[in-house]
Amino acid sequence: MKKVAILLLLQILLYSACATAKDFPSKPLTLLIGFDRGGTVFTQAEALAEVLTDILNQPVTVQVRSGLGGGIAAAMVAQSQSESYIMLFTPSLSITNSPHTQPAFEVDDFRYLGAISEDQNALVTYSDAPFSSWTEFLEYAKQKDEILYASQNLTDRHFINVIAEQEGLNIRIIPVSGGAGMAPLVLGKDVDLAFSGGTHNRYVDSEQMKVIASVSVNRLSEHPDTPTLQELGYGIGSQSLRIVAVPKNIPEDHFTILANALKQAVADPRLIQVIRDVIRHPVMFMDESELHRFIRDNRSQYLELITTIENEN
Repeated sequence: MKKVAILLLLQILLYSACATAKDFPSKPLTLLIGFDRGGTVFTQAEALAEVLTDILNQPVTVQVRSGLGGGIAAAMVAQSQSESYIMLFTPSLSITNSPHTQPAFEVDDFRYLGAISEDQNALVTYSDAPFSSWTEFLEYAKQKDEILYASQNLTDRHFINVIAEQEGLNIRIIPVSGGAGMAPLVLGKDVDLAFSGGTHNRYVDSEQMKVIASVSVNRLSEHPDTPTLQELGYGIGSQSLRIVAVPKNIPEDHFTILANALKQAVADPRLIQVIRDVIRHPVMFMDESELHRFIRDNRSQYLELITTIENEN
C-alpha cells in the first residue's frame, strides 16, 4: 500500500511539472529596459516584444526604468521574484561594466536567454562642428578651456577620462540616459562630443551628426572608414551585445521555453528588419552558454581596465 501511495505521489508530481511547463506562460510578460523612449534600445525592444507576443501567445509589454546606464533596470530584474514573467533587454555593458564597488548585482545573478545584435558604439558630434576627424578634434579640444561630453554609461566615462589624461584635456561630463538623452544635446550643440550606441545612424543619414571615432573594438559596420580608439593609440575599446536576461531563479522548463522563443524571434523578418534597417546593427545571435562566456570575459576585462586606471592615478 505504501509503495502504491509513493507511485501515485510521483505521478502527481510528474503531471504537475508537465502541466506547469505546458501552461507557461499563462499571463502577460514584461520586457524591462533601462533607457528612455526615443533611443535604439526602446525601438528594438518594441519590435522584440511584438514578435515575442506572437510566439508566446501572451502579451509582452515594454516597460522603462531608466538610470545608471541601464543599471537600475538590471538591478530590478536581478532582484525580482517574478522569475518567469520579467525579462531584461539591455546592452551587455550594463551588466559587465556595472560598478565594481558595492555592485547592485553580479554577472551570475542572471540567466541569459541569448544575444540578438551587436552595439555600434561611437563618439559623435553635430554636423557642422569645427572638426571632422579625431586629429581635428584633438586640435580643437586643446584650444578650449573645457570640452563638454555627453556620457551614457560607466564605460564610456572611463574611456573619455583615459583620453583626457593622455591628451591633457579638460573634460566636463554630462550624464544622459541613452540615445534619447544624448541626441538633443548634440543636435542643440550643447556638447562638443557624445557617446552613442547606435542612435547616431539616423542623424548621420539626415546630415545632423557625424561620427568621429569607434568606441567598439571593431570598426563600425555603417562607418567602416572611422578608426577605433585602439587604432588611435589609446589601447581601449569595448564590445557590447544587445541581450535578454532573466532572474537566475527561473524554473528550467520556463527558461527553455523563453530561450527557444527568443531564438525563433531573431529569425523573424519583422525583427531583422528593425535591427538591420532601422537601428542599423549587425544581427548576432548567441545562446546561453556562449553568451555567458562572453559576459564573464568582458566583466574580467573591465575590472582589469579599472584596476589599471586606478593604479596609474
